[in-house]
Amino acid sequence: MSGVRRFTQLRAWQACVTYKKAVYAICEVAPLATNLKKRGQLTDSVAGPPGHIAEGYGRFNPADFARFVVIARSSLMESQNHLLDLVDAKYITETKRQELNALAEEALKECTGLLEYLQSPEALRNARRARERRIASRQQRLSKRKRGDQKPNGPNRERRTSNSERDPEPELEPEHEQRTQNPEE
Repeated sequence: MSGVRRFTQLRAWQACVTYKKAVYAICEVAPLATNLKKRGQLTDSVAGPPGHIAEGYGRFNPADFARFVVIARSSLMESQNHLLDLVDAKYITETKRQELNALAEEALKECTGLLEYLQSPEALRNARRARERRIASRQQRLSKRKRGDQKPNGPNRERRTSNSERDPEPELEPEHEQRTQNPEE
């Protein structure tokens, strides 16, 4: 299991974005392109999940993160309902709905896997370790300042660093692994 340093590396976020882009593509085609209400409902429901996952990731707390993943799952299911409505109203074909639904199901599967990880003891251990690393790093920086370590740009001015010069962001959450149904485990 490798560490995830950015929300964009999460498989759940990536699957939600793939689904969102596919839905956006059908929203650009008539007749759906001209029905702003139906189009808006659908695009709102598919835009939410990646945003919720990103926001949850930024909470640095597995329980908070899990709450946002649940909201993302709900929005995915809402979008599936909107797709059924679009078939009923003859805006899209059943074949197109099935194609999009397969992407939604993949996003749901990834969100469920992430949710299972976030609710596991492993997630709590990893979050605690990340917090400890952040605290230790902060204490090291503060102790250097108290000892009078000087920055190159003068005694009382902190030198600005580019993103590449800063300490890398601490590893927060490893990516979840797919759980398999194996009775021998």
